[in-house]
Amino acid sequence: MLSALQVIVTVTLIVSWPCGTILNLSIIAVYLSDWKKGVKLGECERIILSMGCTNLLLQFFVTFVVAFMSLGLYLPFALKVFFATGTVFWFSVYLSFWLTAGLSICYCLRLVNLSPKFFIQLKRRLSCTVTPFLPWSVAISLIIAVPMSWKSGTATDLNIVILYQNISVNVVYLILGGAFGISVPSIFTFICILFSLISLLRHIRRMKQNTQFGSPQLKNLIGACRTMFLLMALNFLFFLIISSSVVLEFSGETIWQTVFLSYVMLNPSGQAIVLIFGNSKLLSAWSKNLLPQG
Repeated sequence: MLSALQVIVTVTLIVSWPCGTILNLSIIAVYLSDWKKGVKLGECERIILSMGCTNLLLQFFVTFVVAFMSLGLYLPFALKVFFATGTVFWFSVYLSFWLTAGLSICYCLRLVNLSPKFFIQLKRRLSCTVTPFLPWSVAISLIIAVPMSWKSGTATDLNIVILYQNISVNVVYLILGGAFGISVPSIFTFICILFSLISLLRHIRRMKQNTQFGSPQLKNLIGACRTMFLLMALNFLFFLIISSSVVLEFSGETIWQTVFLSYVMLNPSGQAIVLIFGNSKLLSAWSKNLLPQG
């Protein structure tokens, strides 16, 4: 008979798998449909599309690993499976942080009005500034993820899953991963949120001084700030949970292990929901095509 913690993980798996898959596939479908029609995707749209693909990849492999843990943990090739999955997992985590930073930079350059010449030049060269961000994000995430999985893949105890990255992982790789995979993109995201909030406050002040003043930019700024803040909050919570899983060594079924697995499984769905509700085009497509019409 399944324990209470096993039931929670199983229910979360059953719910998160279809939800995360459908939500992220809907994001991918909208932009691929535009691309197929010959519509050129903007910088923000390409980053959101990449985030949808990354979340879909993370959802698939996390679901696979959790199911594999329950059904085939002691198979002879289990360690190799966890090694490969651990690489994909860490790659997806780091890439998620970098893509959030890229989207924040894109929103900031597109919507924020600041006077420094350097900022104005970046704003004029939005495509040249943001487009190289995607391949560099993939390269950095892959470079960091592979060594971490190599070091953690030397463990012989199959009861400690590579997803947990137990305390035997080399500290150097943990520092590099935390610095370049999580801290640096988080700093970029925080700076963009700060600039956006400053611009938003200035916009609101102008509206108070001139009741006839107003523009759609205010609504876009509010939506961008909300999206950046929520994505950063999800990433920060993800970072705290992952960091705790690195430090703590799991033995048997624990409440913390259940929390860790549940959040990892639900995170791709949470990010997809934030992206959909923060983008009028995605929300409109979801309402028209995926929700029943009354």
